Amino acid sequence: MIVIGVRADQGLAWPDQLKSSSGIRLIRLSALQEAAAVDICVYVFARVRQGLSQAVTEISAANRTKFVVIDQVCDIDIAMLLVKAGCHGYLSCDDQGFDLRRISSVLLAGRYWVPRVVLERIVEEMTVDRDAIAESLCQLLSPREHEVALWISRGLSNKRIAREMGVTERTIKAHLSHIFQKTPVSDRLELALLMKGELPERIRINLQ
Repeated sequence: MIVIGVRADQGLAWPDQLKSSSGIRLIRLSALQEAAAVDICVYVFARVRQGLSQAVTEISAANRTKFVVIDQVCDIDIAMLLVKAGCHGYLSCDDQGFDLRRISSVLLAGRYWVPRVVLERIVEEMTVDRDAIAESLCQLLSPREHEVALWISRGLSNKRIAREMGVTERTIKAHLSHIFQKTPVSDRLELALLMKGELPERIRINLQ
C-alpha cells in the first residue's frame, strides 16, 4: 500500500485525479503532521502558491519521502526551484499525463516526473569541469556506452539515439543498463547531470 499525503493551499479543492484506489491511500496532511509519515507528499498549489516556502523548506530537509508539486499553471522557474531543492515531481492540474499510480511508481523507483523542458533547463544551467567528468567516464564506460551517455546529456530519446547510432532501441536500453551498473547514477536525469558535472559530492567522489 502506497500512502500519499496531500498538502493543499487553503480553500483549494484537490484535483480530480487525486483519489484513493487499489494500492494507493490518500490522506490530508495537517500543518502539524510531518511528511516523513508518508511515502509520497503531494503539494497542491493555488495560483498564488501559498505553500511554496513551506514546500521548499520541507523538501530540502526530507530523507525518504518523495515530493510532487501540482501547480495550477506550469512555471518553469518554480519547477527549477523545487527540483533543485530535491522535489522529484512537478506537473500542472491539466497535465494530460496525470496518472497517480504511474507517477507514484516512477518516484518510488528514484526517478523524476517533470516536464521535458525542465530537464533541458537543468542540463543547460550546469557549470562543470567537463574534462574531468569525461576522463572519469571514459575509464568506466565503453566507447559506445560513453556515446549513449553523451546523447542522453543532450536530451535525446532512446529512439532518436538509436537512429543516430544506427542500432536498435533494444541495444540502447542495454547500453543504459550497463551504464547504470558501472556508475553511481540510476536514471536518465542523473546521467545527464553527471555528464554536466552537477551531482552530489558523494557521487563525484565515487568516480575518482
